[in-house]
Amino acid sequence: MKNLKRYPFLHTFNPVQKINATTIRERLSRTPHQLFQPHRTDFYMIFLFTEGHGSHSVDFNTISVIPGHILFIGKGQVHHFDKLETYDGVTIVFTEDFFCRTAIDKNFLNHSPLFQDPLKLPYFDVGKRHKELEVLYHFIVDELKRPAHGHQADILHHYLYNIMLIAEGLYQPQQKQIVLSPQQKLISDFKWLCNQHLYEQWTVKQYADQLNVTPRALQLAFSQEEDVSPKSWLNERLCLEIKRLLSFDTLTINEIAFRLGFKEATNFVKFFKTHAGTTPSAFRQMQLG
Repeated sequence: MKNLKRYPFLHTFNPVQKINATTIRERLSRTPHQLFQPHRTDFYMIFLFTEGHGSHSVDFNTISVIPGHILFIGKGQVHHFDKLETYDGVTIVFTEDFFCRTAIDKNFLNHSPLFQDPLKLPYFDVGKRHKELEVLYHFIVDELKRPAHGHQADILHHYLYNIMLIAEGLYQPQQKQIVLSPQQKLISDFKWLCNQHLYEQWTVKQYADQLNVTPRALQLAFSQEEDVSPKSWLNERLCLEIKRLLSFDTLTINEIAFRLGFKEATNFVKFFKTHAGTTPSAFRQMQLG
């Protein structure tokens, strides 16, 4: 079996600014064989596709690349490029430390639909704003080429923030209003909390207690805004995390089960088979060969 590669930002990109911008072809020219294999990155990625065709896999789902579309990949997601790709575009990568300069920045990143919910892949057409987003990308490229100076990180941060604000404005009408309703804010806080405590196997009631609401209030919020219950969302999120961990051959099935809070491996196998339709061993074999 093969190890799922994990790429920390500092091994590959600018260690000073913790942000970089390249074309997709430039990125693939560095380590193409590694990037064609499923790998997990410890930073955030934005792809703006400009030409060609192909596919890209994110968290075991494959999208068809369409020029004029943008894709957001969050920290910890598993993805890989298509060996037969003919597409190109621009890509921006950055760390959480770079973006979260203030509490406001951290709140934006943690609750933005662009990165918050790994069960909903933000991949969409940017329409007439494609050129504007591409220009902002080139502003980042040009600034990174300049000698380092005292305001460089601030300038880069503002360019990146503008890209994300534009993209969120384009994406949110498909999901929710820009100004969150109380129900939407509750769901957003629930998902953020789940991502922080997923390995602890909290119940929906425990999450509700942390949010100072009743489980019934959480259930009503989901019934109004989502197509699933909070319990179903939590189960699907846990199933996705299991798939990610199964893509590593360094962890045994039992180790993954105990890491994720399952007291018995048999319960772990039963849970995964119920939600993924196959056993952990069969899924691992399919991914690793």
